[in-house]
Amino acid sequence: MSSSPPTPPREVRVTDYARRVARRWYIVVGAVVIAVGLVFLHAVSGSTNQATATASIYLGQPLASGGGSVITQTPQSNAGIAVTFVKSTATLADAAQAAHLTAAKLHGHVSVVATNQSAGGTAGSASKTTTGAPTIQITVEGPWSRQRVEAAAESLAKSLIGFENRYADIKRKQLNTRIAAEQAEIARLQASIDRATAALQTIDGSNLSPIDKATASASWGEILATSTQQLGDVSTQLPTDEIALAAVDSIESAQMISDAQGRQVTAIKRRSSLVVAAFIGLIVGVGLALVWEEVRARRGGTPA
Repeated sequence: MSSSPPTPPREVRVTDYARRVARRWYIVVGAVVIAVGLVFLHAVSGSTNQATATASIYLGQPLASGGGSVITQTPQSNAGIAVTFVKSTATLADAAQAAHLTAAKLHGHVSVVATNQSAGGTAGSASKTTTGAPTIQITVEGPWSRQRVEAAAESLAKSLIGFENRYADIKRKQLNTRIAAEQAEIARLQASIDRATAALQTIDGSNLSPIDKATASASWGEILATSTQQLGDVSTQLPTDEIALAAVDSIESAQMISDAQGRQVTAIKRRSSLVVAAFIGLIVGVGLALVWEEVRARRGGTPA
């Protein structure tokens, strides 16, 4: 009794699948349209309550007391410290309160990026240092109004500026005190010089003998000479301190580069999301078309 030879497996051709998909082209088109439509509708529904705001901060570059050199080992020279501070629990809590949110909601919606970093550094990394004073960008983005994200970003920026300016604030206070004292000393010395000059003029115009004039003028002359020398010293130091104060305000202090400006985020502008949706819809549509052809073939319908 001989057995029949086994039936050879049917050869699968790509063209067969292409013809099947082509016959059910409307299924593919429908899947693509549905996928893109779902992404589009989600974007439209989320665009009204999705907003972002970014604040840019210059961290400052502290100078030594003489003003001739830069102090390198400071919080301002390490962007990682700024990142850690902004994302700390207390800082986020203050920002959340300013934006009328909770700290739990704000957490995860804040990004901090540092620029001006040295080679090999990673922006926003808490373990990397920078050369010079970095610039920090704080961005808050979430499903809230632009006013709320703006308030949160502004609060985080101001908190960071206050943290970074501890050294600069002390230095500014000391310079202001010294400048005020120097200005008062200049006024006192100038008054003393004016009195001595007036007294010497009075003595010179009097009827005293030359010997009496010389005797009377001696003390006033000493006062005039001493006050004039002291006035010169203080007048030289005052501009130096005023320049140092200006450096504290413009160079050493952390300050806002650009205030946070909230704006609505339109998700439908992100074309990549639509492209991905169309690709996924295409794959799903092809699969459905092939399945539908297979089902029809088994039911005796259109041959596969």
